[in-house]
Amino acid sequence: MRPALLRFLSVSPALVGSVSLAAAAHAAPVPLARHVCADGLEVLVSENHATPLVTVEIAVHEGAMTEDREYSGLSHLYEHMFFKANAAQPDQAAYMARVRALGMEFNGSTDTERVNYFFTTTSEHFADQMVFMRDAIATPLFGPKELERERVVVTGEIDRNESEPQYHLWHTMESKVFWKYPTRKDALGSRATVLAATVARMQTIQKRYYVPNNSVLVVTGDVKAEDVFAQADKLYASWARSEDPFKTFPIPEHPPIRASEVVLIAQPVENMNASLAWQGPSTGGEGERDTYAADVLSTLVGDPASRFQKALVDSGACVSAALGYSTQRHTGEISLDFEATPDKVDACTSAVMAELPRLQAADAFSDEEMGNAVRRLVVARAHERETTQGRAHALTWAWASSSLEYDATYEERIAGVTRDDLFSYLRRWVLGKPFVLGAMAPQKQLDTGLTRQRLETLAGLRGKTEKKGGTR
Repeated sequence: MRPALLRFLSVSPALVGSVSLAAAAHAAPVPLARHVCADGLEVLVSENHATPLVTVEIAVHEGAMTEDREYSGLSHLYEHMFFKANAAQPDQAAYMARVRALGMEFNGSTDTERVNYFFTTTSEHFADQMVFMRDAIATPLFGPKELERERVVVTGEIDRNESEPQYHLWHTMESKVFWKYPTRKDALGSRATVLAATVARMQTIQKRYYVPNNSVLVVTGDVKAEDVFAQADKLYASWARSEDPFKTFPIPEHPPIRASEVVLIAQPVENMNASLAWQGPSTGGEGERDTYAADVLSTLVGDPASRFQKALVDSGACVSAALGYSTQRHTGEISLDFEATPDKVDACTSAVMAELPRLQAADAFSDEEMGNAVRRLVVARAHERETTQGRAHALTWAWASSSLEYDATYEERIAGVTRDDLFSYLRRWVLGKPFVLGAMAPQKQLDTGLTRQRLETLAGLRGKTEKKGGTR
């Protein structure tokens, strides 16, 4: 499933009503028209004439995955510079005046494997909207004064995130889970690197990744596909393509977690907040089949009526417990987040560790529960795409972190997940595999007995020799 930009923020799936599994899993897909311009720019159009709205979104296969320490956070900074001066707009004031004149909503985001930008307005402004997007993506100016101001804005975002306790747990754990290349999973980036950013660095990113054959243009809403394709061919004819950037600058593979370990940090929270994390399957490789099982299993155990929730939460051992998986081309992550009151740390942690192997019991899930999980995923997916913006965001996400074929066949694939698939996923990626257990608690709790050694004992890491390395 798609994660939030900063993965420590999460949203629980909504409960849904009665829907036929066959109908939900095999509902007619929304028509999608595809075209490739001469320069290699891929163009996708999803028509919806119910309302006179159009979203124009462009995404680049870029983000934290491309960043070593020297560039950590610069994809994020580049995203901010997108909404500044370009060849058609001399400064940000002119840029924003044009945004207002066209009545556009706009934004962008930086993830690990995608940077996206969008404009939404009424269909009467579609032609101007397309020109405005072309100017912004193809001809940025990176004015030194604007860059100086935006460095402060981006570091302000870093400051706000660092004021959140959950960020520190997430950041500490990521440095362990993706120990060799942690910056390639950190879309927020480094304050020092952002403050040292130069126009030359921005231009390097532009020349390397912001090219048509590494981008996708998605248009959704009250448009006709043939009109979009004709405009794209004309508008982007002079946007120069380049060699595949990932042949020259390949993304390194994250090596497996070397051995299970526990990290414990003090933060101003009331309860112990903890997370178990494993490296998981990636899309596009031999583990892709497991990505569907990952989504189904996460949804199964998230159901309040599941045995998992009854054992951990309804029993009173834990305040909450949730299993998740992040869909990625370059090593997805599996996480099991849980929370315990100070007096229930041992009971909750022990219950979590005991419940994991029980997930592979033959009677762990009924046929009805598996059907419900698929329905919940299908309805959540439909809800995500019910607006022009939501549809555009989902398509660029799929294009970047899996593939359009993966997206088009997703509902059919999750409907075909079996118990054996769930068990295979657990054995290959979770049970007996190296993990990181991260926990944060108030300093007073650390001072009165909550230690890393205690958590190691509860997690079964003390007093035994563990096999190192993991299955990929």
